[in-house]
Amino acid sequence: MANVEIYTWSTCPFCARAKALLDEKGVQYSEYTIDGDEEARNRMAERANGKRTMPQIFINNQHVGGCDELYQLESQGKLDEALQSAAS
Repeated sequence: MANVEIYTWSTCPFCARAKALLDEKGVQYSEYTIDGDEEARNRMAERANGKRTMPQIFINNQHVGGCDELYQLESQGKLDEALQSAAS
């Protein structure tokens, strides 16, 4: 199973939408809620090529992007592949 990490803000609708897709797929993920924690946000931005918006999603330490990018992977049929890639 892939290692999925998602950085969120508790009141962010895009975060909820991204988590809903992962939940729908039965994906277990580590969630880092960083509300107001600038130090944590800076660490996230370092991993996310400078992106500071929420959510930021990583699969097997590869930066996927935010909610739109996650849904784009899904619509292209590539999300399941990314989620399975660690299993092999």
